[in-house]
Amino acid sequence: MTAIKLMMNIQVRFPLAIRLLFLAGCLPLVSNASILLWDRTEARIQMSPEQDQAEVDYQVTNQGEDTLRIDRIETTCGCTNPIIEKRILKPGASTKITAIFNKGKRRGKTHSKLTVFMEGNPQPVATLHMIIDIPELVKTQPSVVYWNKQTERSPRTIRIRLDPKYVETISAIDYNESTLRLTQRKVDDSQTEFELELEPINYENA
Repeated sequence: MTAIKLMMNIQVRFPLAIRLLFLAGCLPLVSNASILLWDRTEARIQMSPEQDQAEVDYQVTNQGEDTLRIDRIETTCGCTNPIIEKRILKPGASTKITAIFNKGKRRGKTHSKLTVFMEGNPQPVATLHMIIDIPELVKTQPSVVYWNKQTERSPRTIRIRLDPKYVETISAIDYNESTLRLTQRKVDDSQTEFELELEPINYENA
């Protein structure tokens, strides 16, 4: 079987700043959650290509008359780690929860949730949302093409899409010219989308 991996040299421009857009508000609260005031429960983050991590703070204030203690925070993704500034909240006191997101190999949009539990309350008192947009500089569909004795002897097409916010052009495509034929064509005269047609020079060796 022959698998194809394309190596591309791209020219990238990075933004000067990372934009964080926050939506402030309070959750519908239950039990002792009704005396907790959050500065925000949702954060939207646009990562830049060179970033490996993103983080956001959520502040909560105890508006009740009793001392409360944060028991734990559960996350929907191992990519997100919560840090609690202080667990014990006396009346009128505030604390900060920092959510740290690790990009890894993720691309596109990721929605991570952090569920907050207070000591003595089996029900969560808040769900914090962290919505991250990770840019895909070059998107390929499919990402791998192949031939073997069971597959059809025909060219394969890969559709390429560039993110115009970051990628100006693809200056070169590196492939083995002794084993493959490659044809590049634009899609509807687009400057950011095109197709690659690949075909083995000798199907017997595929």
